[in-house]
Amino acid sequence: MIIAPSQAIDLYRQMKFFLLLPTLAFAVACDGPAAQDNGQPVEQVAELSFAEDPHTAASLTDFAGSWEAVADDGTAKETAELEVNDGVVIGVLRTMERGYFSGNVKVTAEASMRGTLDDGLLDIKAWDAQTGSEETAVSGHAMRRGEYMIIRIGDSETGYARPGVSVVESAEGSSAAESLAKSIAGHVYSTSSQASGSGAFVGSRVKLALCSDGTIAFDVSDLASTGGSDAVDMGSTMSRRGEWRVVLLAGAPAVRASWNGTGSSYSLTRYFRIQPAVDGSSARIDGTILPSTGSC
Repeated sequence: MIIAPSQAIDLYRQMKFFLLLPTLAFAVACDGPAAQDNGQPVEQVAELSFAEDPHTAASLTDFAGSWEAVADDGTAKETAELEVNDGVVIGVLRTMERGYFSGNVKVTAEASMRGTLDDGLLDIKAWDAQTGSEETAVSGHAMRRGEYMIIRIGDSETGYARPGVSVVESAEGSSAAESLAKSIAGHVYSTSSQASGSGAFVGSRVKLALCSDGTIAFDVSDLASTGGSDAVDMGSTMSRRGEWRVVLLAGAPAVRASWNGTGSSYSLTRYFRIQPAVDGSSARIDGTILPSTGSC
């Protein structure tokens, strides 16, 4: 069987592996055809439960008002403008980017949100404010973690603070942060998969190394080729190197990566939400299970 370029592209899109950034997400698709595994399989996990996450019981008014999350270099920002109306929280979530050189700001995503209170948590629905309607909404939850508001949709989580307040704090003196650092230091988490047929190929690879000396390496690739005389190659690769430490991100321990570079082409910081398995065999990283495959 000959795989046409359009078919290979569709196959590539199905196989593409997403390690989610903490950002506003309306849908996540990671399902695809069976693949040959070059490591342990990637396991997509169900939506994280707030029952596992200590939270502050809140009233409707505790969610109301202006909230924001600003990237360390100021080039990305997420905002939430919420109000209480007839016992329901309504509002708009926005994602914005600011040009590194130009300073121009543009809205890249805007979602309408509606939430109802349930035992101190907010059950929410969000939909595209421009083209969607509540009938197309995705479900999620919001909670208060101390002074912060956390919105979680699927495996994507964003922590917000009041305007002018940073969502990042030092982890000094935090026993939870110290425990996380000890659990993950020296571990390499990685997975890879590939599938091929009639000259066509699709594959993906993710590797996160949190070395004991404080260095970090992060590599992601998703590649595809149709093969044949009219071969089409597509995909992308990314490699980052730098240093890591544990901080408090919106009140919870997280890994802060400081990348080597100039910062003109990509952000010099990145945050990973990591929950290591008790036996150390794997970790849930930004919502996806990755096996521990080595040490450094």
